[in-house]
Amino acid sequence: MKRKSARPRKRRTAGGRTGVYARGTETRLRIIETALEVFGARGFEEASTRLIAARANVNLAALHYYFGSKHALYRACAEHIAEYGEGVVAPFVTRIESVLADPRITPRRLRSLLHATLDALADRLVSPRDPPSWIAFVLREQMHPTAAYAVLHKRVSGRLIGAAAALVGRLIDRPADAEDTILRTLAMFGPLMIFQRARGAALQALRWPDFAGDRLAMVKTVVWDQAIGVLGLRAERRGRGVS
Repeated sequence: MKRKSARPRKRRTAGGRTGVYARGTETRLRIIETALEVFGARGFEEASTRLIAARANVNLAALHYYFGSKHALYRACAEHIAEYGEGVVAPFVTRIESVLADPRITPRRLRSLLHATLDALADRLVSPRDPPSWIAFVLREQMHPTAAYAVLHKRVSGRLIGAAAALVGRLIDRPADAEDTILRTLAMFGPLMIFQRARGAALQALRWPDFAGDRLAMVKTVVWDQAIGVLGLRAERRGRGVS
């Protein structure tokens, strides 16, 4: 008796379960992006899930199906930004940690690493800008932190500040978690935060069209000079080694 051959499995098409999952992912993302705009403009208290659902072109039941509550949606917005931010800070953190792990590290190399890190962060001024809704969301959280800010801090800003503080601590011979080390690290990042978060105001004050070319080079010079002063390091002299 011949054995019947197995029937070939049907491939899932866009109308099958795969298509349903894809549409679900797209809908969830659309709700998050819309929520970021509303939360960024109005804040958590003034934003309503009804308004977010209407602007995302979904019914209120769908919004609650994907997120359950406004608090959960707000946290999902923070997670969405944090996922992107992790990718931005990861190369900086990895580089700093790998260099500091070298027991033969020299003061010259530490200083060079700090300079390169600040230059690379300054290069973000000419990279594609973050969506205004993201910036507004983060600024609101920085001014009035909620539980969602813990997500952003743990996954993004806290990682970068922690790695930079470890580098600064080595340069000034202080523990990475000492208050003065963290204060100096935050003060060192201050100018970059102004240029990045108050980009429009900075460009208007400088009467610049953008931060490209020689203008970016000027920013980098000022940021480095500021870092040297904040950390109490002596400026290098041409033709001489690092002090």
